[in-house]
Amino acid sequence: MIDVIVVFYAIAVIMLLSFIGEAISRKILLPSMILLIALGIICGPLLQIFDYDSLKSMVPILAPLTIAFIGFESGLKMDFYEVVEQSRRAIMLSVLGFAVSLTAISLFLHFAFSLEWIYALMLASAWSGVNTATVEAVCNYLRLKEGTRATLIISSLVDDAIVIVATLTILNYILLEEVGVSEGIIAVSSNFCISIFIGIILGFIWMNLLYFSRKVEYTYTFTLAALLLVYSLTETFGGTGGIAAFLFGVVLGNSGSLASALKLKLKRDEFTRLSDMIEHFHSELTFIIRSFFFTFIGLIYVFAGINELILGLGISLLLHLSRFIAVNIGTIKSPLRNDLPAIGVIVGKGVAAAAMSTLPLAYNLPNASFFTSIALNVILFTNVVSILLPLAFRKKGAASNLKFSG
Repeated sequence: MIDVIVVFYAIAVIMLLSFIGEAISRKILLPSMILLIALGIICGPLLQIFDYDSLKSMVPILAPLTIAFIGFESGLKMDFYEVVEQSRRAIMLSVLGFAVSLTAISLFLHFAFSLEWIYALMLASAWSGVNTATVEAVCNYLRLKEGTRATLIISSLVDDAIVIVATLTILNYILLEEVGVSEGIIAVSSNFCISIFIGIILGFIWMNLLYFSRKVEYTYTFTLAALLLVYSLTETFGGTGGIAAFLFGVVLGNSGSLASALKLKLKRDEFTRLSDMIEHFHSELTFIIRSFFFTFIGLIYVFAGINELILGLGISLLLHLSRFIAVNIGTIKSPLRNDLPAIGVIVGKGVAAAAMSTLPLAYNLPNASFFTSIALNVILFTNVVSILLPLAFRKKGAASNLKFSG
């Protein structure tokens, strides 16, 4: 029998820690996810307050829910025209960084640990992005030029999109099991097309419905129901809900620009107000879900030995090396090269990597617990290293062209 009072206490404590963690992260360059994961590890593996099997049974519900919300949030925050027209360098850094990291980590997992190619690619894909929260934390600590800051943040948003789409696409291929390459490509392409079609079409339909019902109360609740409907419909028809949720968010987040481009007889200012309102409320709800999710992955962490920690550290260092190589190539003949030390050390993984890394558990894939534990180590180490390296630059004055806040 579940003690409701205990559950309420736990919820209250997690929410308070989430708020405190966010406040601390803005001051001392400490991502709140580290505090939340630590709380989960203390309450789970160390104190064993919660039963592991009961927690594991929640993964098939919590992981898709988190993916739907972060996918939608990433879409809402992405100014499509700004990204395409003003931040080509950010897109290039994201694509190049993802490709280099994906190649390096998948090769390492396959040849060093004899992991099947498809599983190596799935895990490498989940870990090949950069967390926006870590980027913002470092930018708050280092006085970088505004252009560099904008490029880093936009690049991290693009990273989330690439990680979500690529990892879910690879997962779809795994779930097809014993099929030929051509059949697999056709099936994955079909899945992708279904996701794009539903996400964009329902996005445009909802964009118009929101406009004509803009004076009705509880607009966000209305949109939240639509998000869950988009996710469910996409999965029902054989698509990937996370991809559709992301595209649904992109359409709503850029509704004003899209209405002008399509010459719809709708007021752009009204769309902008609606988008800002939805983004505000959704960010509040996503904050709660994200906080619970990081605590949850700490609760389900399984420590099998020191080898897992060493492996996580090794992968983290390889990710940092891959990032440094990628930005060295991506900033050739660019003013961003002046800020290369800062750009090159930000590799912290966040909620996208965490959510994607729980997919093996959600779908009962082989060695799922091992994959999730390694993923947690990677998330912890990449964020810690992304914090310590800027501190080292500050102490040694290695980046003489950067001004550090005191």
